[in-house]
Amino acid sequence: MARLRVLVVGAGAVGQVFGRHLQRGGAEVACFVRERYREAAARGFDLYPLNGRREPARFEGFAVLTRADEVAARRFDQVYLTVPSPALDGDWLPALIAACGDATIVSLQPGLEDRARFLAAGAVEARLVSGMISLLSYAAPLPGETRFARPGTAYWFPPLAPSPFSGPREPTAAVVAALRAGKLPAARRADVPRAAAYPTAIMMPYLVALESAGWSLRTLAQRGAMARAARGARTALAVVARGRGIPLYAQLVARPWVVRTGLWVARRVVPLPLERYFERHFTKVREQTITLMITYIETGKRAGLDVAPLEALLAGPATSISNR
Repeated sequence: MARLRVLVVGAGAVGQVFGRHLQRGGAEVACFVRERYREAAARGFDLYPLNGRREPARFEGFAVLTRADEVAARRFDQVYLTVPSPALDGDWLPALIAACGDATIVSLQPGLEDRARFLAAGAVEARLVSGMISLLSYAAPLPGETRFARPGTAYWFPPLAPSPFSGPREPTAAVVAALRAGKLPAARRADVPRAAAYPTAIMMPYLVALESAGWSLRTLAQRGAMARAARGARTALAVVARGRGIPLYAQLVARPWVVRTGLWVARRVVPLPLERYFERHFTKVREQTITLMITYIETGKRAGLDVAPLEALLAGPATSISNR
């Protein structure tokens, strides 16, 4: 059987993990990065899996590509887009999709409109798979961490939470199989974009509130801050539902006492310093968070919904729209 050929777009904390596990499962992997990152990517990466082992795992021996014509000169079976939603802007995405030929395109972006953006850029519905990232990954060490021998990317797979994927039957099954072969937890689910929209709508307002709280979970847990975040989450859920019923689990998870309980449990179970992780990771992808919040506001206004709680969160001292 021919070896699976995979292109991973982006070599950040998420791209490295997907690339390493796809390679581990037997795939021939190439990474597509900006030209200024070519040399660094060519040196390979140290990764620290936090599920069990602590010694670094190397991700190396992969091709590094920076131009669409380099992609077109090869043939790929699967292409994983691991970059944040705002990075999809520009002419590079249509050029890349055209260069990928009949490869399956795997979108890992959480935005409401991201699937439509891929289709508009030339992706074919029959070869477009949507996924959601369930792992935690970050550039290690975080401030105060001393457990790593040298800088690298640390990551953790939450138990019983495989990354879900949906789309056409055969391409989706092939994506899940490739990831599972490399021991990256993955599962086929129905309509991931719609299912993922609800937890994303809950998370974004709470993240904005956490940033305004100086990335302090203790400050966020105060009654006023948590109430503002909860109002924002309920508003974002209403925007996402747009007249459909909001799933009961989403209504429950958005409630402050559930969030407080979840954070209490997470700080005792997740094997990394959560506050420092939130600050580093979501500062890095801040533009994506603000873009999603603005999308909720604009979509809600078009639907005639009251989006004042979302606007109030974005008007906070750390998250003014003018700072995006």
